Amino acid sequence: MKIAREDITAPWDIHFKAVLLVLTETLNDMDSIIRALALRTLRELIKNQPDRFVEYAELTILKVLEAHKDTQKDVLRAAEETTATLANSIPPDTCVRVLCPLIQTADFPVNLGAIKMLTKVVELFSKAEMSDMLPEIIPGLLKGYDHPDSSVRKGSVFCLVAIHGVIGDDLKEHLADLSGSKMKLLNLYIKRSQAEKQAPDGKQDNGV
Repeated sequence: MKIAREDITAPWDIHFKAVLLVLTETLNDMDSIIRALALRTLRELIKNQPDRFVEYAELTILKVLEAHKDTQKDVLRAAEETTATLANSIPPDTCVRVLCPLIQTADFPVNLGAIKMLTKVVELFSKAEMSDMLPEIIPGLLKGYDHPDSSVRKGSVFCLVAIHGVIGDDLKEHLADLSGSKMKLLNLYIKRSQAEKQAPDGKQDNGV
């Protein structure tokens, strides 16, 4: 963990791949304390050596998302924290390329973890970049909006709200397949998000 926190170059030039493979394999350890520690170490490594993860983005994202299946709360919390760090460290377009197929095909809760990560990623795009990505992103979110698990449906709505925050009402051109009731609910969450952003001192507006 200490070495992972240090912003040094030479040892990682030689040992990065081996350390990454050990950490990802350790996520399958029988001991939940070891699994959580491996995730926290991986998170520190991502924070301090982000450029090295570009080549291993798919492997890393998949392994961390698979850790969302863990039944131990400490491991799940560490997985969620590591996912958030990945979202801010891997190039956004790379994240989209990895996450979108998982959102469409992975089982719960991996698909939910991918949706939550995508929600953080989309906030990093410019309006033009986001518009270019929509054909790749929207189908999975619409599928998630129909998912039998309510948390996946809600996560998909939150991600659509985040996209709307970037591109505005241009989003609605891509939502023709949504039913009237689903569109009404999405609009409600969009208005709530806008009210929260406009509230003084960033306090949540609970008037909706």
